[in-house]
Amino acid sequence: MSSAMNGPRSAEHSFRPDIEGMRGVAVLLVVLFHCRVPGFQGGFIGVDVFFGLSGYLITGLIVKEIERTGKLSFRNFYARRVRRLLPASGFVVVSTLLLGWFVYSPLELASYAKWGAYTSIYASNFMFMREAANYFARDSALNPYLHTWSLAVEEQFYLFWPVLIVLAMTRLKSRRRLALILAGVCAFSFAVCIWLTHFRQPWAFFSLPTRAWEFALGGLACLLSREQLTGQARKVGALGWAGLALVVASGCLYSPQMSFPGYAAMMPIAGTAMVLMAGALGARTALQTFLGTSVLQHLGRLSYSWYLWHWPALLAAEACFPNLVWRGRILAALIALGLAQMMFTLLERPIRFSRFLVARPAWSLTLALFVPLIGISAAVLVQKKAVSALGTGEQATFYAAAHDTRVLFDANCLTPAGVARVRQCEYGDRDSRTTLILFGDSHAEHWFPAFDAIARTKGLRLVTLLKSSCPAARVTVYSVTLKREDFECTRWREAALARIATMKPYMVILSEKDSVVSKNPVAGAGRLPISAEQWKEGLRSTLSYLNGHDLKVLVIADVPRAPFDVPTCLSRAAAHAWGAQDCVIYRDHALNLDARQAENAAVQGISGARLVDFTEKFCPGSVCQSTIAGQVVYRDSNHMTSSFAQEFVPLLEQQMDSLVGEQQRN
Repeated sequence: MSSAMNGPRSAEHSFRPDIEGMRGVAVLLVVLFHCRVPGFQGGFIGVDVFFGLSGYLITGLIVKEIERTGKLSFRNFYARRVRRLLPASGFVVVSTLLLGWFVYSPLELASYAKWGAYTSIYASNFMFMREAANYFARDSALNPYLHTWSLAVEEQFYLFWPVLIVLAMTRLKSRRRLALILAGVCAFSFAVCIWLTHFRQPWAFFSLPTRAWEFALGGLACLLSREQLTGQARKVGALGWAGLALVVASGCLYSPQMSFPGYAAMMPIAGTAMVLMAGALGARTALQTFLGTSVLQHLGRLSYSWYLWHWPALLAAEACFPNLVWRGRILAALIALGLAQMMFTLLERPIRFSRFLVARPAWSLTLALFVPLIGISAAVLVQKKAVSALGTGEQATFYAAAHDTRVLFDANCLTPAGVARVRQCEYGDRDSRTTLILFGDSHAEHWFPAFDAIARTKGLRLVTLLKSSCPAARVTVYSVTLKREDFECTRWREAALARIATMKPYMVILSEKDSVVSKNPVAGAGRLPISAEQWKEGLRSTLSYLNGHDLKVLVIADVPRAPFDVPTCLSRAAAHAWGAQDCVIYRDHALNLDARQAENAAVQGISGARLVDFTEKFCPGSVCQSTIAGQVVYRDSNHMTSSFAQEFVPLLEQQMDSLVGEQQRN
């Protein structure tokens, strides 16, 4: 992508205005998407366009050098890459850390510094894969280095692609045979991409092996010789317009909710290849005129710098103005464009075309060690200062909340996404013959500290049957992580219910996230919307099953949900008085009243089932508190801290005893 953003000039191969224009189109799509401009919800495909352009350019550069000289100078190749990419990238990495010191909280900086270090060595995509991050999720969208995953993929592409082409050209000595090799790479990578998109979507999104086919398809477009296109000017012109239409259509019609990359990535990549092939003849067509307009040419020249700057600038603006609308984000992006112009003029071009460095490739290569070292050093320094700030005063309290003890997660007791096998963990009095079961998703898990205390006091064996993002209600859910229907959730739920029936517990505690319930569910982009009616019937089906086995069920309504990460908000407000936020949650926005009404209706008429609602504890008035009696309520935006959960022990014991007494009377 970075090569696609930095057009090779005459020293490498002839300048293509159409490619410069496509760079402008691609970066504009990405920026409009990140600015949340209506109509460009699929603009993230601009990155795929860059991948296709890079495959085209780098393949052509290497093949032409081998055909001209009989070999490839790896030293010169990597020296050019280093001069173009590392100084600008390193400068933005360090600048983002310095800017963050003035707009982010110590809690955020301690985490972001780590990402800055990984970005400095072009390994941020591995971190996103390891953490199974969702590129479109809110927690990922707060990371100022989120956009660097694509730069990491491209740098990794540079490590193996020249070797592959050199080996193929040396042994096969034919563009046609090289094309067959690239076609094989393309087919294999695409197959892996399809498979992983279905089973491990974050890996498919962030990894080079699943993105290599996009580069390879660009390379195949490059290998299509001019002779094969000669005499087809009219058809080629139509092909180019059709390709551009595919790119723009995918940028406007796609959405973050769809399963991506997978099959969907073929549309923008195929469109990019079509535009590239249409421009290979060099004919002056209407498409070439459009792509050659001054605006697209200027954006194309600045595409790499603008891409680097736009995301940190947007997040900094949001940190200062939390309710920023898309028009305000556009203004922030334009400021980033100004920064990009300055960096392009003062840093990027001077180093890239430095006569001293061009004549001395070895000096250029030293930048590959020097620039990352500066980035890592800055990251370590910032992290040390942030951690130091988190060790004292109220910042220590916020840090403790954000890193709250999660016993069940640490013990691997929650079944993760993509897995159907039931994981059973036992706590409390494990020798007791009386069993209490905690059943549901992570919104059941955050009640664990309270029920563990109750189990120990009452001499109960506490058994947990939990799966992340999988409600106990019998409904079909869509996995945001996997970008598909979560059929493992359905299988897990039925297996868990069967296990509960065989255990014959004293009581089942059921709780689940209700934000999956939509007031106006609309299907689209692979989502499986859940209406309040479906929620009611699904919960009623689960309760009826348990009631059929003479089991008592205490259903705990979901907790209010904050529109922000609570510890982060508190930490930022304490660190920057100029940007202090109240960090309160408006009750009307925090509750899903449709889901609550559905749950009330589901419980009605089922003997031994009771719904308890602790909303008043969180929201004594029109707002829900972030801190109560000196305790931070949430560890994120929707899960309680362990200490606050334990405040409910007396209330929960009272509800449990009342339910048992009610059953005995009946």
